[in-house]
Amino acid sequence: MSSEYLNKTEEQQFEEAKNWFKANSTPILLAIFICAAATFGWNFWKKHQVESAIQASTSYQNTMEAYLQDPAKNQPLVAKFLEEAKGTNYAVFAQLEEVKQAIAQADYAKAQTLLQNALSATNDATLQIVIRFRLAEIGYQLKQYDEALAVLAQIQGSAWESRKQLLSADILSAKGDKAAAKSAYEQLKTTATSESEKALIDLKINNL
Repeated sequence: MSSEYLNKTEEQQFEEAKNWFKANSTPILLAIFICAAATFGWNFWKKHQVESAIQASTSYQNTMEAYLQDPAKNQPLVAKFLEEAKGTNYAVFAQLEEVKQAIAQADYAKAQTLLQNALSATNDATLQIVIRFRLAEIGYQLKQYDEALAVLAQIQGSAWESRKQLLSADILSAKGDKAAAKSAYEQLKTTATSESEKALIDLKINNL
C-alpha cells in the first residue's frame, strides 16, 4: 500500500490529502478545540486556586488579629471565618488559636472539644500529628490517662518520637504505673542528645 502511494503523482497525492482533510476536518477541529478548552480550563482553575488561597490567607490574618485583641468579644468573627473557610487548613489554624486561648484560661474541656473538631476537619498528616499530640497533653491535664496514651499511640514519625516517649512516660507516672514509667524514661534516656535532657530524665526517675 505504501509503495502505491509513493508511486502516485504529486497532484494525486495533493488531491487525496484534500479529500482526507475534508472527511476528517471536523473531528480534528473538535479535538483541537477540546485540547484548547482543557488548557484554558486548567489555567483558569490554577488561577482561581491561587486567588482563593491569597484571599483565605488575608482573611485569616485579619480575623486572627482582631480575635487576639479581644478573644471574648471577637469570637463571633472566628465562627464566621470557620464557616467561610470550611475545609481549608486556615480553618484548622483558626481552631488551634482558639485552643491556645482555652488553655490560657485553663478551660481544658473546651480545648479538648476544639481539638477534636479540628482533627475531624483536616486530612493533612502533619496537622493531624500536631492535633493528636495536643489532645494527648489535654488528656493528661484532665487525668484521662488511658485515652491520652491511646491518642499518642496513633502518632507516627521519628521527628515526634522523643516528645511522644516523654509524654507517655509522664502519663504513666501520673497514672501510678511506676515500673512502666521508669522503663519508658530509661528508654528515652538512651536516645537523649544532651546532658541537660539526661539530667531532666534522671530527675523524673528519682521522683517516681
